[in-house]
Amino acid sequence: MTWNPLKKTYLTNRPTLAYPAVSQDEDKQLDLLFRNLQSVEDSNRRLQKEMKRYLEAVSNAEKAELKLTSDLSSSILCHENSNLRKLVEDYHSVAAQKSEGASELLRVSQRTFLEPLKKFGGEFSGLAAVLNSHEQLVQEWKNIATRVKKLEERGDRMPNTIVKLEKEKQNLIAAAEAISSSHRRITEEFPVFFNKRIDYIQPTLQAMVRAQLDYHGNTTRCFTILVPSGPVASNSKDGKLKEPESTARQVSPSLLPESQFQSIIQSKFADIHSLSIVKNSSN
Repeated sequence: MTWNPLKKTYLTNRPTLAYPAVSQDEDKQLDLLFRNLQSVEDSNRRLQKEMKRYLEAVSNAEKAELKLTSDLSSSILCHENSNLRKLVEDYHSVAAQKSEGASELLRVSQRTFLEPLKKFGGEFSGLAAVLNSHEQLVQEWKNIATRVKKLEERGDRMPNTIVKLEKEKQNLIAAAEAISSSHRRITEEFPVFFNKRIDYIQPTLQAMVRAQLDYHGNTTRCFTILVPSGPVASNSKDGKLKEPESTARQVSPSLLPESQFQSIIQSKFADIHSLSIVKNSSN
């Protein structure tokens, strides 16, 4: 994760206006297309930067929590109180499991988010190369137009000058046609790349969301086990906390699926109605 997404930006220079080689509307079309692609490249770089910062924050938080639980475990206060020692040991076990989940989150995010976006960012190099070639055509056309203008302003009617002027005019026409062809290619191909950006980024974002869901879901489950409202969690042979057999009684109602929560409520009502002290409304 040493790659710096801010190291290289490809789309930096807006296309030079080429009117009258192309129409003013065509100039505006190319400029708008460039600014849209420039925005996509900037967004791509920002996404990578912020994800890198987020993953570093997750890693640092997990390290800090492991250090905290380790320090608590070694404190004299915990050794003097058995209940507190048990709580701290369980907390340290949860922190260790969370740390493993964080390592998996970092690995998955690197492969399914950062690497695909880095590859996507590299595609802008090819777009920039095409635009640079187009810019060279525009500059060459402008240079020829300047030479034609100077020859016409001289008013020299010498045969050599006339031949030279005619040749430059032909070069000017050819340069304008090259610009028009290049412009047509760009405005046909670049929008395809622009319109496909969502198709490319959507699976990447979905993978990130699933990784987040898995990480935070496991974190919630670990802490739910740590602070049960029903049966107490116990330690397995490997030292990790394991859930008690009846998880429905220990999990907070807010964490249960709606259907399961309603089933528990209906079961409670049925138990109440079955009591002999509850008068049957049908009697």
